[in-house]
Amino acid sequence: MSRCVWYSLRSPRGVVGGFGASLHYCLPQFAARVCAFSSKDTGDDPPPTNPPERGSGTNNAPSSNTSSKKFVRNATILVQQGCDIQELPVVVRKIAEDEFVSFVSNKIITAPLSTPPSNTTVEESASANDLQASLEADLEIIRSIDGCHSTKGVLTILKERENEAPSGTAGYGPSVAIRALEKILKVESLLELKELEETEPFERIVNSIVFHADSKAILDLLDELRSYLELPKTIDMLGNEMVYRCSENTLSIEECCDAIEVLTQCRRPEMVEKFWSGIADQEKSISERNVHFVFSSLPYLKVSRRAVLTVLERRIPQLWWQMSPNATIEVLQALVACKLSPYRVTQTLARWLNTNIHAVAEDELGAILEAFTNLAYSDAQIERAIERYVKAKGVKVSSQNLIVTILRHCEEFRLRNAHILNGCSEFFIANFGQLEPSYLKALFCPFAYLDFVPTNATKFFDTMNMFLDLHFAKIRPTDTIDIMFAYICLERFPLNFVNRIFNPYFLDVLHAKTRPERLDVVRGKLKVFDTGLTLECPDYDGPLLPRDHSAKAVFHDGRIKRIVNYITTELEELAGGPECMTKFSVLQHLPVNSLYLVDVIFHPPGLGNIFSLNTMKERNINVAVLVHLPEYFDSTGKYLIGPQVMRIRHLRRLGLKVATLRFDVLYKLKIHPQELREYLVERMKLALDALPPPGATTTVDGSL
Repeated sequence: MSRCVWYSLRSPRGVVGGFGASLHYCLPQFAARVCAFSSKDTGDDPPPTNPPERGSGTNNAPSSNTSSKKFVRNATILVQQGCDIQELPVVVRKIAEDEFVSFVSNKIITAPLSTPPSNTTVEESASANDLQASLEADLEIIRSIDGCHSTKGVLTILKERENEAPSGTAGYGPSVAIRALEKILKVESLLELKELEETEPFERIVNSIVFHADSKAILDLLDELRSYLELPKTIDMLGNEMVYRCSENTLSIEECCDAIEVLTQCRRPEMVEKFWSGIADQEKSISERNVHFVFSSLPYLKVSRRAVLTVLERRIPQLWWQMSPNATIEVLQALVACKLSPYRVTQTLARWLNTNIHAVAEDELGAILEAFTNLAYSDAQIERAIERYVKAKGVKVSSQNLIVTILRHCEEFRLRNAHILNGCSEFFIANFGQLEPSYLKALFCPFAYLDFVPTNATKFFDTMNMFLDLHFAKIRPTDTIDIMFAYICLERFPLNFVNRIFNPYFLDVLHAKTRPERLDVVRGKLKVFDTGLTLECPDYDGPLLPRDHSAKAVFHDGRIKRIVNYITTELEELAGGPECMTKFSVLQHLPVNSLYLVDVIFHPPGLGNIFSLNTMKERNINVAVLVHLPEYFDSTGKYLIGPQVMRIRHLRRLGLKVATLRFDVLYKLKIHPQELREYLVERMKLALDALPPPGATTTVDGSL
């Protein structure tokens, strides 16, 4: 990462008193350490530069500009990381009159004191007995505070302690101040707390925490203050201190991530965006033990998210092999929450999965695969990992959620892997008695979408029929229609469920429980089911649904329309002239559905025979030309998906020859006319002949 420092940031305006000025009168020694920026103020000026500070030997020593905490709010710098340039928020400190320096590296930053400042001679002469006595005194005060039932009692105890302490000191440590603040929050109402926040004693308590407490204690207190957003001044002081410590590089990676989460919940987004520099400065400190914390902070970042992600992209290839499964899951879930899928990260985690698949539990594998699916990412390593797992476990898998997740991943990315799908079918056969009926669609439909018939097909479909018959009433009507559609895709005819499907009561429930926006899709699948049985099953007494004669728009992919229009001249030449070709039409025997929309039909001159096609006599006369997009094939590009195989089969049942063209090939050849004509002629020669009328059985090979 390129380190960028923006020197000589000048402000023409004079300094103004504000939030820091009020603290000067409470505790003068703290005035120079107050941050000027907050979620409430709007100025860009630094805090006052000349408040008196407590020096080493005298109370009148001047303050040091280089050691005081002075900031400019909402300053930004340009940060370049490789070819990427971003404008990011940054913390700025005043180093001289009208000169400032921004901190994005740890080369010029000194760590602040985590304990109250004191005289060096006194520190060296202090004994262990004095320290023990101080701790015991603090514990005694804490016990007294716990016994109080009002804010007045708490403040009285603290006041007594201050009176007993030496001049210029608070008289109690941060642990006492934290317990006092927690007690006040517990006993006071919100209205009284808002009034109390403006008082001097309350400010002294908060100041003691801000300047003396460790970072974890401040973060824990901020976490409690999530429920007290009506105390903005207190939250701003604590948040500003965390930003300051981040700029000084004194926060660990975990503390930076915790601060991002807590301040987001406290509604301080402008503070959150400044922690990117702390993470970037400690890039080498990001390890397999904390990398998931950094990823989990990404959803809380907006402006600086890309900068942090760039750091992680550089770091994760160096430590992926040491990551635990839980860390990997958290990383992936954080990416899902951000809707990000950086290639370097997802590729590395896919490699992790393939390497550690033997050590991953079922629920962990399910969570990882679900995250990859939601990220729309899959590759050969993930497929190999799933294949190895299914081969090793098979029917021994106890989680039906895992099998559903595996099948969903295969369906989403069209992984037509025989080992995986056969293993899942074996699981279904062996464990169908323990399966939830609501999972039936997820277990069965991927086989139809991928046009894959398991090797144990007879037993698989018998088990499927038995399970569906047993739990028909427990399955959602829309899922039942999807299952029936899957049967038709696989060229199986569930006649024993026809009476249940085309039952008035079932159809009423189907329409009542289907969302309006999905109703047309469900009706379309029901019509395809009825049409498929009519065309392919001789024992089916149909069609049972009336033909839809209403005019309606049918979706047609724009890529197909454009490429067909581009090659229209070549197609007309093959057809014998413009009068022998029709584009984008639906045959009268088929429902008006985008699945049955034929891209091009070659026919004898005239249009009449297209709409009055005699499926029994006119066979192998007309040619349907279909253009197949890349997503119509499986991941290997060899096999068509189930709905497209069914589409070809139904057109062939109607007596048409079917020629198929690949969109990607047409797109490459459209600038090479000669090669394009040769390709079209070759595909026409390989056109599939019409299938026999219903009654004869023929196997359709989905491969091209």
